[in-house]
Amino acid sequence: MKIKLLTFVSLSMLLASCGQDDTLDNVIVENGKVQTTANANKSIPGGGLTTLTFISETTNHPQVLNAGESISLENQGVTYRLVMQGDSNLVLYAETPSSYRVLWASNTVRSGGTPKLIAQNDGNLVIYNNDTPLWNSDSAVAGNVSNPHIKLQLYSRTGYLIGSGFRVKVILGGNNQERREITHKDI
Repeated sequence: MKIKLLTFVSLSMLLASCGQDDTLDNVIVENGKVQTTANANKSIPGGGLTTLTFISETTNHPQVLNAGESISLENQGVTYRLVMQGDSNLVLYAETPSSYRVLWASNTVRSGGTPKLIAQNDGNLVIYNNDTPLWNSDSAVAGNVSNPHIKLQLYSRTGYLIGSGFRVKVILGGNNQERREITHKDI
């Protein structure tokens, strides 16, 4: 009896840890076909624990966000907003008419200065305050990245071990492709 119980507990823990594995999270169902995202490792149709279905992305893809500027995406009464705040903190919010909640932050708060977020031609996304770098995406490449930009994407999410919901992603683009996922948050 103890062996069966230990086996069940071990199997449950293994399945739960696999539910957190991002390598199985990169499945997109588009027009009834399973595809992998640009930054996916490898997906087997029906083999992942989480299925993502693309809903929408921001229509403006800026290269620079100055203090107080943002990009946003709205779905079902919730606005997802990426803000370059005046305190040098880059923050992703989920906003409703009655509340807002922080989903992710760069944790680069500074007093004073002139902050800005730049998607650079070297492929790096960098937060500057008075031309001093505070944070970067560590995604620089040799050579030039054309049309570097920032965007938000929204997906619906379903899975075996997690409830249904949404996933919002902050994406760094360039060279006519999605170059790097900066962060994603499940809601």
